[in-house]
Amino acid sequence: MGAKYIFRLDDIAENMNWDNYFSLKKIFDNYGVKPIIGVIPNNEDTELLDYPRCEFNFWKEIRELQEMGWSIALHGYNHKYLTNDSGILDINYRSEFAGVSYEIQNKKILAGKEILKKNGIIIDAFMAPAHSFDENTLNALIDNDIKTVTDGYTFYPYYFKGILFVPQLLSTPRKMPFGIYTWCLHPNIMNSRKINAIEEFIKQNQDNIISFTEAKKYVKNSKLNAIGGRINKRILKMIRK
Repeated sequence: MGAKYIFRLDDIAENMNWDNYFSLKKIFDNYGVKPIIGVIPNNEDTELLDYPRCEFNFWKEIRELQEMGWSIALHGYNHKYLTNDSGILDINYRSEFAGVSYEIQNKKILAGKEILKKNGIIIDAFMAPAHSFDENTLNALIDNDIKTVTDGYTFYPYYFKGILFVPQLLSTPRKMPFGIYTWCLHPNIMNSRKINAIEEFIKQNQDNIISFTEAKKYVKNSKLNAIGGRINKRILKMIRK
């Protein structure tokens, strides 16, 4: 089996670069791509709040995306970083969750999920701001019936502590020989060249693009997958230094 690809959009909130968002949405719609998006329920991130606020019903838009087959993930609660803890993945030294008590994390996840539910959106996936979470996060997710996380270093999805992890290794789409790859896009900071490159990649690889919900068909809880994850982690940490 060759590689399969998933698209992921981060930092979806009422304040964002809506021109880029709608450009990407049009491309995805044209080619039948169903990405996963990380929605911030109660955005208080001052950098994100500098972006234009939408002039339409934000929650109606998110509901319609879900009805179209897009996957919705809880992208934290307010996207405000509380610690310098890089968490389990050891990627970014900032976090809304890692290093925070279980009680506070549980309240955040419950409150975020309730906001989505109040607006007609039921979710089962989590997308940690800055890719940073810890054991307390995983326990709080399980206790709030959220059993899928979009993150990880492995080549294939795997289960850990009852949670399905769908790996997210890279941000720039490229042809790969094998594995399941989630391309992490940040619409707020993309330019037209990058958006055009997304469309070109989709044109050339349309048959190998899957939805987030399809990822569970490719689960591999094998030693080889785990070893690959450890190797990927070391390589990516070296690249990011």
